[in-house]
Amino acid sequence: MSPAVFVAAAIASLVVFAEQSPTFTPPTTVVEWHGSQLKGTPSQLTWSPDSKQLCLQTLEGDGPGKPHDYLVTIESRTSQGLDVPPDWAASYWTWKSTRMPPGHPELMIQVETVDKAGKIPTQSLSDKAKLGMMENAVAAQNEAGGAVTRTLTLKGETIGQYVNQPLVPGMTFGWSPEALHAVAFAKPDGRLAVLDLDGGRIDVDGTKSVLLPAWSPDGTTVAFIQKTGRRDYVLSTIGVVRR
Repeated sequence: MSPAVFVAAAIASLVVFAEQSPTFTPPTTVVEWHGSQLKGTPSQLTWSPDSKQLCLQTLEGDGPGKPHDYLVTIESRTSQGLDVPPDWAASYWTWKSTRMPPGHPELMIQVETVDKAGKIPTQSLSDKAKLGMMENAVAAQNEAGGAVTRTLTLKGETIGQYVNQPLVPGMTFGWSPEALHAVAFAKPDGRLAVLDLDGGRIDVDGTKSVLLPAWSPDGTTVAFIQKTGRRDYVLSTIGVVRR
């Protein structure tokens, strides 16, 4: 399924973000995982085309890790393990984690790397994306002699920051459908925020330790993971209220 399907599914019912800036409902818990209920650490969060289900992928172990997939149904607030991810997961993740917002080819996430010795020239996310997760992990390990910070910026906002960690596109941000012209992201302090690509930022109260923000294809919901303990995670959502 093409990533364009997710954009097309949303456009018919959406109002342009810039014309009617939305507000957001308080976070609602959908599913909680504690201890061994979730194997590994969250690595991807994807929506189904009908905006009724999500798939959480985790990675267990060192290096590239062993993947595990969990299907979450929003209406019933239930989670079940899967042997293989649904066919829509890969397409959504590709769309979610790309370096340019849908419909904004003039914008591109920038990556700035700073180590103890000073500043390394800024690079585009496309350069970083050429490296797989394993190569990025090795690079981070090799630079671990000092604090190495990689910062993702868009329109002057920090939408991702990695300190001595591999850079994983999509881990800290997720695009809205094209008609909303926005991006949901985790601020450096871990709280969720939404950036209007035409100007302005909205911080979402009641959020912390946010990972993998993901906007539903119909534009009505933003889902995200919050880490609440050493091996405890919560999948929460906020509703997008268009005025």
